[in-house]
Amino acid sequence: MPFSLFSNFSMKLLLPFLAFQISLTHAQASINKRAIGAVTPLSSKSKVCSVLDYGAVADGRTDLGPAITKTFTSCVSGNAATLLIPEGDYSMATGVKLNKGSGWAFQIDGQITLTTDGSFNGNAIVIQNAQDVEVFSSNNKGAINGQGYVARRDSTGQNARLMRFISSTDVSVHNLILVDSPTFHLVFNNVANLDMFYITVRGPDIGGTDGIDLICDDNCHLHDFEVTNRDECVSVKSPSSNVLIENAYCNHSGGMSIGSLTADGVTDPSTAAAVSNITMQNIYVYKNTQMLMIKTFPGGSGAVGYVKDSLFQNFWAYDTTYALDIDQYWESHTTPNTGAVALSGLTFKNWQGTMDNGASRGAIVIRGSDIVPVQDITLEDFNMWTVNGNKVVNVCKNVYGTGYCAASGSGSATFTTSVTSTTPPAGFTSPTSPTWAVEGYGTTDPIPVYTPAVMWPAASSNVATSSAAPTRAASNSNSSSAAALTPSATLSLPSATSVSSAIAVISSAASDSISTALLAATPSPPIAGIPIGSGSVPSPSSNSTKTKRPCHTAPASPSGSIIPILTNATSALNATNTTATDPIVSAIANLTDPNTPPASPADASSIVSAIQSLTSGSASALPSGMMTSVLSGSAAAAVPTGDAVSSVVVGTGAGSGTQKATFEELLDLITELLGLFGQVFGKGQ
Repeated sequence: MPFSLFSNFSMKLLLPFLAFQISLTHAQASINKRAIGAVTPLSSKSKVCSVLDYGAVADGRTDLGPAITKTFTSCVSGNAATLLIPEGDYSMATGVKLNKGSGWAFQIDGQITLTTDGSFNGNAIVIQNAQDVEVFSSNNKGAINGQGYVARRDSTGQNARLMRFISSTDVSVHNLILVDSPTFHLVFNNVANLDMFYITVRGPDIGGTDGIDLICDDNCHLHDFEVTNRDECVSVKSPSSNVLIENAYCNHSGGMSIGSLTADGVTDPSTAAAVSNITMQNIYVYKNTQMLMIKTFPGGSGAVGYVKDSLFQNFWAYDTTYALDIDQYWESHTTPNTGAVALSGLTFKNWQGTMDNGASRGAIVIRGSDIVPVQDITLEDFNMWTVNGNKVVNVCKNVYGTGYCAASGSGSATFTTSVTSTTPPAGFTSPTSPTWAVEGYGTTDPIPVYTPAVMWPAASSNVATSSAAPTRAASNSNSSSAAALTPSATLSLPSATSVSSAIAVISSAASDSISTALLAATPSPPIAGIPIGSGSVPSPSSNSTKTKRPCHTAPASPSGSIIPILTNATSALNATNTTATDPIVSAIANLTDPNTPPASPADASSIVSAIQSLTSGSASALPSGMMTSVLSGSAAAAVPTGDAVSSVVVGTGAGSGTQKATFEELLDLITELLGLFGQVFGKGQ
């Protein structure tokens, strides 16, 4: 359960199928959000192991590497402990490898600057063979600066990846700043149950500086992060399966990618490319090289490996060079033209924005294999236009499927189809430059670490200090941005975390205040299905951290878009399979329907009334007062079992553990909805 009634949001609000509900025909990621991230809460890692006690000095000169290693081996290893780097400036000349360990945390609150002549062996910090580990910054000052500009300028040979995870499970990584690596910034090799969020990458304007590289064994969720560089924003490599990447902000980068992958020289089928069930959604790019690229090399005999059963939806671009770019002859490798990595079952849907030159590089550019044509591709809703020129040419070579330049059906014949548009798509609105845009950094000058400010709230709960063990915070719903969302009519939310108090305050609020608050908190996103759109991209919402594991969770902030959260809540409520939530679903639908006028006082009030009815027990399917008592924490035993659960969840008499879990998720969701309204209307409470 959330550690504070008004401070966290349930995982149900960001289930993979929720964002801007779309009916899918292809498989996609199926993330189990109850199984991602660190298992052990930070409050249980009460033993604080500070590097200052093992030789570290925050003087910008003393090598931090040996102190990290000694702290880990002498204090952390074998214990439920937190390895702490307190706030300050540290120098690092020696790479570290933290091997094994379970149920520990690594809290980086200071700035680590790599020396230009250090001994790193390709990696600054490696965590490998770990289980149940959380790596984070509590103050948004945890940073690793690779000083890559010196390596490039002076050819020092320093080539350290800043942070790397190898063969690890149940991993949480968040609130870190990674700056100017000479090579890649954040690398995950063979990880599972990964939850990565609130990451900021500031790299140079040059290739070979990937923001995030991922090989995921299973169940990986990367969300709410920002990357500025000139190579991949995120690169998914083989083998990877069951990956959800969403709410990504990519500046001047190479965008999202899969690969590169090769069919050449594969002698063992078990080593062939294997990428499947990938979902990328809500991806925002500014002046990128690509929005998304799938790149493979030819070779082998026939189909060698695969990329399949994946979804790429809700992409937005401001002046990208390429939009969708698939190349099975990557880097002009045309031989041996005897086979290829097979591409099939891929859906590309709801892409919006502008490309630099649509005549030479259209919204869709697919160069499929002559030997293994691309099969079962869906191309739908590309609402894009060119910045320069007056036409867009979409090109499909050897592509079978539906939409635009794809040939219908399936087959093996080779062909090239071009489709030219000389007018913008109906209803097209040119995007405006987003507030989070960065024009890119140089290659031979220092890159700022803390400027501009990161997009994300600090992780201020259950964190360690250099002098005391961590303690659980009472509430993290306060935010410096709360005042900006306070409606015109002053509301005073009681400090008590009872549902009844929250409902009473919300219900008594003036209807114009509710409407004002909803509209003020709702930017105009470019994604179809969201009302009041003007083509501008939404700002990142700190409400998007949804972790159902009992590990550390960053505090929610009342900033960001309320409408998408309510839209997502609709699907989460529907997934509970109970008619008791229908009034809330109906009320939210009226508020978020793009075919209805913008939010009105009546819409907002109807949601409040529906929640009030459900939580007061007046809904006929619920025992009287039961949900109120459970949500307020006054009667934990009130969660029913057996037949009582069945009657609530599915309306039958066959109770089961699964139904009980479903009901508990419903309780969590209603809690979070009330918390959402409490934050918006609660004057920062």
